[in-house]
Amino acid sequence: MKLGSTALLASLGISASKYIPLQDEPNFTAPLIWNGTRKFKRMAFTYDDCYLLNKMQDLEALLNEFPDFKVTFFPVGIKLLDLEQQDPGIWKRLVDKGHEIGYHTFDHVNLGVMSPATALMDYDKWYGALTQVLEAEHKVRFIRPPYDVISYTLDVLCQERGLVSALFSIGGGGEPDVVVRAIQEGKGGDIVQMHIRTQDYNSSVLAYPWLKANNWELVTLSKLYDDYLREQVNSDGCDVNAGVSLTRTCVEIIPAAARPV
Repeated sequence: MKLGSTALLASLGISASKYIPLQDEPNFTAPLIWNGTRKFKRMAFTYDDCYLLNKMQDLEALLNEFPDFKVTFFPVGIKLLDLEQQDPGIWKRLVDKGHEIGYHTFDHVNLGVMSPATALMDYDKWYGALTQVLEAEHKVRFIRPPYDVISYTLDVLCQERGLVSALFSIGGGGEPDVVVRAIQEGKGGDIVQMHIRTQDYNSSVLAYPWLKANNWELVTLSKLYDDYLREQVNSDGCDVNAGVSLTRTCVEIIPAAARPV
């Protein structure tokens, strides 16, 4: 089947991706991204786990000071329910302000030790918790696998539930001055992994004003991903008429030694 650029983009929908063959997982065929297009001065900040209510509230207040900045949260399911009980409406507030929510398992179990059937049940349980706290369906496009483990089960889960695995090109978790320096040296399209904890919140407090002053945009993973898809459909060297797979528009091979750790 051959499609023109416009038709291909429409057909790809949420399933299209930047696909990176992994030498240690040669059979991983689901969508997987480390970063978005480098053409725009945009980054995607992501926040994993979401265990601490006070830091979630602090981050919400910080984001309110930068209303143009949008981020993606990867909460575990138990904290979707727990934080909602402690601060009713917290998740709805974040979604209503344009932030995004992705899957991070129900209780932070390594998907690599789950069977595909168990992982599918875990996702459905997590999604039930999300629907409960939002009191509405929410389109989930991305998964951040706990411990950043790529596995056969992750592959199956992504294909069965239409998810894109989102890794990262800049990792938080260090001393704030080190993390902020890495962000300042970052490139357009970087995905920044943070967690909801004091250290990463302090990094955000330092990074946000610098990003704003230097005309950076913070966008959701969906925005970063959609920018990438548009680039791939129209970029030189991409065979948009290959018709091999609607989940692989182009292939970028990154040597294992060059990947983030």
